[in-house]
Amino acid sequence: MGHQYTLPMTSKRTSRQPLIAVLVVVLAFISTACESLPEANLRQTEIGMERTFEGSELVVSFSNPAAAPLRLRMRSVEPDVDAVVNSAFILGASADSTLRFDVSGIDTTLVTGSLRVSFTFGDPSRSLNPNPLRWPFPADRDAGIMQAYNGSFSHQTDFSRYALDFELAVGDTISAADDGMVIGVIDGYAVGGGNRNYRDFANYITLFHPHSGLTTQYVHLEPEGSFVAVGDTVRRGQPIGTVGLTGFTTAPHLHFNVLVPDSSGGMISFPVTFEDGTDGASLSRRDVVSHPAPDTTALSSSETE
Repeated sequence: MGHQYTLPMTSKRTSRQPLIAVLVVVLAFISTACESLPEANLRQTEIGMERTFEGSELVVSFSNPAAAPLRLRMRSVEPDVDAVVNSAFILGASADSTLRFDVSGIDTTLVTGSLRVSFTFGDPSRSLNPNPLRWPFPADRDAGIMQAYNGSFSHQTDFSRYALDFELAVGDTISAADDGMVIGVIDGYAVGGGNRNYRDFANYITLFHPHSGLTTQYVHLEPEGSFVAVGDTVRRGQPIGTVGLTGFTTAPHLHFNVLVPDSSGGMISFPVTFEDGTDGASLSRRDVVSHPAPDTTALSSSETE
């Protein structure tokens, strides 16, 4: 909520001075925030792409380093080229693929300089088999809910509607919610704050869980706060990183989001149920959730028999 300022009812010259001071402060803040943004956008996964020409054919080869399917879309900013190459396809997990296009009559330099490729994880034709997930922080501790489903601060889009923000301290451990594969990592940012300009500069880890078809994302890590790399296999409950203050955030926390592919070519947030039976929909801001340590009594008993 923004601050409201009431100006004194004096002469016009006097009444403008506080307003001018406020504007100067606001403009200085905006300028500082913009100046502190990184120049380069980091990518969580780097797909391999090679372009060559064989006679009149454009040959484009793709390589998927992630253990999850990718939906790729290729376009061109040049209308004549776009009419030939505009296409969408699914590249399987850890797979390679080659596409060929007849570009006879088109300048090759115009072709190579105008291609644009985007990708999103997931195959929407695959059926989902959701299973309860583990709390994304270590056992034997509690965590407050800073923002729940449909949170008014930032959980208002299809991409984040069912995300949960767990109140944790900078440096606290983040754990994998299920067995899976690391398909995305960014941990090179060192900026963050309450300005929405920071939204694209959060560090995070993305895991794909092949047995369920779910993707989980762990956001706002410390700089260099990832313990894993793309291609790693992780186990349920395994430490994968540490909480930080990067991206669009006003306080340390873990932004935990379950994602599934949608038919429009993107990813959408998906409701979560945890292994202790807690339904994510039952959680509200300021709730405290407990992740008790596992009961080792039975194991100790059997080992001493």
